[in-house]
Amino acid sequence: MTSLRKCCAACLVVAAGVSTAAGQRALPDVPSAITSDSTPGWAPSESQKQNALQAARDYFSKLDNERYDNAYAMMSEANRRTVPAEQFTRNNKDFRSRSGSLSQRSLLKVTWTKDPAGAPRGIYAAVDVGARYSNVDRYCGYVVLYQKSAGDSFEIMRQEANFIENAVARDIEQKKSRAELDNAWAKLAANCPGYTTGTPN
Repeated sequence: MTSLRKCCAACLVVAAGVSTAAGQRALPDVPSAITSDSTPGWAPSESQKQNALQAARDYFSKLDNERYDNAYAMMSEANRRTVPAEQFTRNNKDFRSRSGSLSQRSLLKVTWTKDPAGAPRGIYAAVDVGARYSNVDRYCGYVVLYQKSAGDSFEIMRQEANFIENAVARDIEQKKSRAELDNAWAKLAANCPGYTTGTPN
């Protein structure tokens, strides 16, 4: 199911090397699309849109605050079978030590599908993300959320992150060229469908 980032391959990926309760307050609009392999005529409800965005924000907030057990609890059962809690915590602690603290994060786009062929029935939302950290200006990725049926909570089916640490970026630029750095980042950012490539501000 390439249109939703192979969301049924239950795993957590750290690449490139690696609130307000839902319903209380409307979250800012995020562009969305529906895949061609989704159930014909289906579209997410407004509450599903809000709940998916809130779930993504809650998940990242738990990671930002190093509440790894709570973030892990949001993973789907299939994902937890594939990625042990110790590995999940180790991966995220490693990323935090390299990235430093969060400076800014944006949810860029949500791509929806319902009951795609070759995947467990249910609703999927791939949320594209761009971010900056104290040690990482170049970061993009996505998280795939899964909802078994319309009344259920969204779970984390898959996560991917692509980034270049600032120290590595400086090293590439100094030893090679800015063009080489831009090319390296463009290749990584190509893994983030909702991210607009270019250099950080």
